[in-house]
Amino acid sequence: MRLYANQFQSRINNTLDKCYLLVGDEPLQKQEAFDAVLKKAREQGFTERERHIVDTKFQWYDLQNASANLSLFAEKRIIDLHMPSGKAGQKGSKFLTEFVKNLPVDILLIIRCDEWTMANDKTKWVKTFIDEGVFMRVYQPDVKELPNWMAARCRQLKLNIDAQAIGLLAYRLEGNLLAAAQELEKLKMRFGDQHLDIKDIAGLVADNARFDVFRLTDALMDGDSGRAIRVARSLQQNDTSPVIVHWALESLTRQLAELAFLREKNSNISNADYQRMRIWPKQQATFQRVLNRLNRIRIEHLLQQLCDIDFMIKGRRQGSPWQATEQWLANFNQRL
Repeated sequence: MRLYANQFQSRINNTLDKCYLLVGDEPLQKQEAFDAVLKKAREQGFTERERHIVDTKFQWYDLQNASANLSLFAEKRIIDLHMPSGKAGQKGSKFLTEFVKNLPVDILLIIRCDEWTMANDKTKWVKTFIDEGVFMRVYQPDVKELPNWMAARCRQLKLNIDAQAIGLLAYRLEGNLLAAAQELEKLKMRFGDQHLDIKDIAGLVADNARFDVFRLTDALMDGDSGRAIRVARSLQQNDTSPVIVHWALESLTRQLAELAFLREKNSNISNADYQRMRIWPKQQATFQRVLNRLNRIRIEHLLQQLCDIDFMIKGRRQGSPWQATEQWLANFNQRL
């Protein structure tokens, strides 16, 4: 059986399969799935655990010996095999294919692999795992999927946090689920059932920035690029992370892009559109003024420039993100 990470807990709550193959380079989901299997196995009497790692000294018959050598009290046993490369080789593939098919009822086999390729999926031993037990490959959620993952995590923790705050955290913690999980647990410990919004999170993340990132976007929307640049420099001097500034600018520009598209498509923007995007009545006139200055093509160009700044922040492109941000702010209200 193939399972996705979001299906795994439901399966393990109801059934303990005889073997598990957990693969992928995202450590948190894989470790949590592994822990869930161990917990379920112990509930069902698997009290012994043997650990093996496939390295230069490993011999496949070690697994056969482990399954054959019962303990003094004939207790159920977990065989935990770590195969970092995900490659069993010809000998290993043949052994695992037969071993899994004939696995004793008092043995639970768990194999974990860090590296994985699509070619591995086509091997006979992996197909046997899919037929006989559970195969799960974990993936790093991309920037679009991460907010949903974090929202589910918040529900699990009973952490009361709104969608915009989750969006900010997801942007800041992209590519590191372990750090994201730890951040949410810290918030739960600190705030309990208290409702958290984006200003609460920005305050924690930006430390002493005093929410000036919102003054930055207000200045832009007012058409005052000079004041926006002064605010940006103040944020830099106060050691605010450029990630926070970039997130605020990108969120605003994406709102403008969607509104520009709606106006171009429907000739106007409805109150329902504003409400859906959480733009309140007192803000709507400001958004209309900006949309009268900037058309859809210009806004999309601004989004592309923000993408370049994002690459600078992440070290994937040369350049100073702060200098590039200042240039972006200076050009914001210019027409094409």
